[in-house]
Amino acid sequence: MARSSDLLRRFRLIAVPGKAGIAGVPADRETLLREELALVLAALRDVDHDATETIARATSEGEARRNRATLDAQRILGEAHEALPAARSAAATAETSAAESEAASIRATGHDEAERIRRDAAGRMAKVVDEIVRRVMSTGAPSEASP
Repeated sequence: MARSSDLLRRFRLIAVPGKAGIAGVPADRETLLREELALVLAALRDVDHDATETIARATSEGEARRNRATLDAQRILGEAHEALPAARSAAATAETSAAESEAASIRATGHDEAERIRRDAAGRMAKVVDEIVRRVMSTGAPSEASP
């Protein structure tokens, strides 16, 4: 593994004024780069492994949630299908009750109207009968000129 002094030495200028020194480029550049990157790549392997595990857990959790949601939806649909006849019956009962209530109201209004017509007819009938009796009496009286 490369030491920090080795890293710095690699970037040393070659043509620095002054006394001649060793060259600034490493002799085995590929090996030094491998050594530099070994720790980074090892850390990335750990991160990659963690990411793979996280993805696997998330996928498993997602499938489990999807399965639970599917079962919940099926249960809710089953309960709805079971409740459907009772709901229809309750709705029909409510409609029947409303219709019966409306019919009773119409009958009561009809009876009231019929009673009013009977009273009016009875009052008018008495006047008409009186008028008919008066006319009959006036036409049926013995006349003095009859033989």
